[in-house]
Amino acid sequence: MRGAFTLIELLIVLVIMVLVMGVVVPQGSKMFTKYQKNFDKMQAKQQIFKNKAYSFLTLEEKSLILNDINYTTTIKGVIIEKRYDND
Repeated sequence: MRGAFTLIELLIVLVIMVLVMGVVVPQGSKMFTKYQKNFDKMQAKQQIFKNKAYSFLTLEEKSLILNDINYTTTIKGVIIEKRYDND
């Protein structure tokens, strides 16, 4: 009955782990970046629709600036989008 692993067996396992991590880590970082972008878009949309509901319920115009775009919500809940040019 064997009591321990040989050095060769440990090195082979270590090489396999390094190869797997070399594939997994870059894919994970790409997925995280994609998730972060989608999350930011979702938060912006949510804020715009909150403003729309607020304007509709309180009968006040509300303005919100996101990424150099001014979103103005009218009393009836219509969203007017104005872009700022950075020329």
